[in-house]
Amino acid sequence: SSGINAESDNELSSDSIKAIAESVGVKDLNAECTTYLAKQALLQARTLLRDALKYKLMTHSTELTTDHMERANKRSVPIYASSAQKPRRYCMATSRGREIYGNQDEEVDLDAILSKPPPKVPQDVQVKVHWLTIEGSTPTIPDNPPMEDDKLVIDAPVVSMDSVETVNSVAPHEISREQQLYFKELTTKCISTDKQVREEAVQSLSTDPGLAAVLPRLTVFIIEGIRVGLGDCKMYYIQFMLEMLDNLLQNKAIRLEKFLHDIIPSVISCMVCTQICGRPLEQDHWSVRSSAARILSGLVKIHNLNTNQLQSRVTKMLHHALERHNSGLVSTFGVLAGLCELGSLTISTIVLPEIRNIYRRVELKCATSQDPIDRHAKERIKELLVRKCAHVVQEHLPELLSVNDYEQKFGDIGSEMFYKVMRPASHMPMKM
Repeated sequence: SSGINAESDNELSSDSIKAIAESVGVKDLNAECTTYLAKQALLQARTLLRDALKYKLMTHSTELTTDHMERANKRSVPIYASSAQKPRRYCMATSRGREIYGNQDEEVDLDAILSKPPPKVPQDVQVKVHWLTIEGSTPTIPDNPPMEDDKLVIDAPVVSMDSVETVNSVAPHEISREQQLYFKELTTKCISTDKQVREEAVQSLSTDPGLAAVLPRLTVFIIEGIRVGLGDCKMYYIQFMLEMLDNLLQNKAIRLEKFLHDIIPSVISCMVCTQICGRPLEQDHWSVRSSAARILSGLVKIHNLNTNQLQSRVTKMLHHALERHNSGLVSTFGVLAGLCELGSLTISTIVLPEIRNIYRRVELKCATSQDPIDRHAKERIKELLVRKCAHVVQEHLPELLSVNDYEQKFGDIGSEMFYKVMRPASHMPMKM
């Protein structure tokens, strides 16, 4: 009440403002400054009281209490544009006989900053292609996020860590000690030099229904075995791996769709790799490539669906490889073997229209090459095309009747194709 001006009961006096300023260390305020501060202080006090009265009405209280004032004070907007939790600190500096006040900044120790280790350099953005879904389910590979099911986690049996081994493979999983011993014994026998032991172990892959637990490990074993065999030109090792994969395809109790993204590239590598053995003129690597093509066809036929379009994707990839003019004749044989194993429709739509150009390119490559393996590859390609395409020609091109028609359609390979098509017809029994 002592701060109320006599002229008006609704204003604070300038003396009150000066007294408050001197109590906090501010002296020599002029009249204009005290008038402005008085109006602002009165405005804030009225706002505070009005909000406190609102809280009083909302709480149905009969008296205005300090709780109402505290709530109103928390709700009030700061006087200035921003507020800080810590009070501002100012320091005084003299310049040309004048006193200047500025913010007192904290001192920064540069030695401490320079002594800190530098931050790590961020990695460049990389793009990696991988399978997102196969047959409607997400493959369990490191590139895809893990799929967690709370119910499965809760209901899962408790297994001691002494009997479990964590494996970093295509599908990280845990297997028991017994399954680990079974996997080790099985893989050891599958690559054994004893033919009888190896055949028994490989044959078990096509009939054993309990391979699902160790299937991720088996696929990694086969893929790594093919990689090592191709790198070291160990054809016998590649044959062992292909035999294991062929028998796994015959097992009706397991499915390989979750591992196709690794298996198919490995099988195609066996087909088109330039050299898979140390002595290509003496060793029969052509049968290994044909076996890989047959396994690729089995993978496509079993796992091809409308959702993944596996056959069309594999066919397109092999077709692009066939159109490459700089590829060797050995690789061309592997590509043709893979296309011919994919069925009559693939042969009629891709191979037959290109037979003339393919064989012409083969002859040109063989004529300009001094490598004896190219001449051998030419005969193998010729025999493969005649043997695989003869029945397709007989079904889809019945209008070809003479040797001239075949030579005009297929070029230099036309005569062999004609005799291959007509030979079975000549041995058919005559109807009476």
